[in-house]
Amino acid sequence: MKIVHFTHKYHDGWGFQDNLLPRYQQKAGDEVMLISDIDHLNPTLRASVLPKGREYWDDDLRIARIRCHLNTKQTSLLCSGFYKRLKQEAPDLIFHHVVNSSTMVVAAFYKLLHPHTVLFVDNHADAINMTKNKVWHFCFEKVWLSFVCWLLRPLVNRYYGVSQLRCEYLHDVFHIPNSKIGLLPLGGDTDAVDAITESKEELRLKFNVPKNNFVITSGGKMDATKGIIELIDAYHTFKKDHPCTSLVLFGRMDEVVQKKVNEYDDITVLGWCDRQTTLSLLKMADVAVWPLLHTVLIEDAISCGTPIIVKMSGNVSHLANNGLGIFMEKGDYDELTVSLETMYNNDFSSKANVAKKKYSYHAIAAQVKEDYIKHISKK
Repeated sequence: MKIVHFTHKYHDGWGFQDNLLPRYQQKAGDEVMLISDIDHLNPTLRASVLPKGREYWDDDLRIARIRCHLNTKQTSLLCSGFYKRLKQEAPDLIFHHVVNSSTMVVAAFYKLLHPHTVLFVDNHADAINMTKNKVWHFCFEKVWLSFVCWLLRPLVNRYYGVSQLRCEYLHDVFHIPNSKIGLLPLGGDTDAVDAITESKEELRLKFNVPKNNFVITSGGKMDATKGIIELIDAYHTFKKDHPCTSLVLFGRMDEVVQKKVNEYDDITVLGWCDRQTTLSLLKMADVAVWPLLHTVLIEDAISCGTPIIVKMSGNVSHLANNGLGIFMEKGDYDELTVSLETMYNNDFSSKANVAKKKYSYHAIAAQVKEDYIKHISKK
């Protein structure tokens, strides 16, 4: 099967879904190319990409870059060269990431002229991460994009939401029928995790963490709105009864969180980490905690087989029945304290390792292929 992906925000070497899903499809034996633009990259990333030319290899994945114009942060109204690339590649499957770009219209037009091609579209938007400007939301998303989705609906074989909340967004905002929507969850880069050969004890030695401690970790963009202050307070309450406990934080902190961390000398703090270091930190932990908001680091923790403590939301609800961790109602100090105690006194690791396989991108890629086969068998 020949697959072409399109996404606006492909970053060479990163670990987002549009980086990993194509790679795992290629590992499964498919021929894969990813098309992205250079105009949504920040100046530093753009400067690193331009010398590579319009087509290059990012490790084992073939990348083509096009130009987009009349751009907003999340979309483009005019892109050049996309249809030409599709004609050159003649894909069996086009996998278009997000619905809010003119390239989706081009992909649908290509399918109209090449009806043997299957077109899948996924959605990463929800009410949390999309614009808070009500006028723009109504005019652009609820009116214009809904109209475009209505026009293109007969040509799109399958819409995916990467979480239950984002499946609902497809239906509630873009008015896609539920019969055309499926859940294709964000997955885990299990091959990268398995390539880390050190044991938990060896990793803890590497990061100066006592090897026999109960290790709690959290990371990413840490600010006061994400419950990190409450996690630090809950950790110190928990530590009174369980002194052999360590808290490891990694990523970028705002001033409020940094000031809180500076009050203590028993927290291991690392700055922004590369992908291998991030996975190593998650692999060495007994539990990974994000008290309030969803982050792709949750899927990274799952790929390590590490139990999680997170707040229940539509972006993690599909994980909640797998026994891989604790899903809180509020994510406040009291609930975090109880959750840490529950995690300490119970074994979540066996089910977390089952979830590691279930949400690996090997399984996600297999699901896409299975859906593709179902669609071509109907023709």
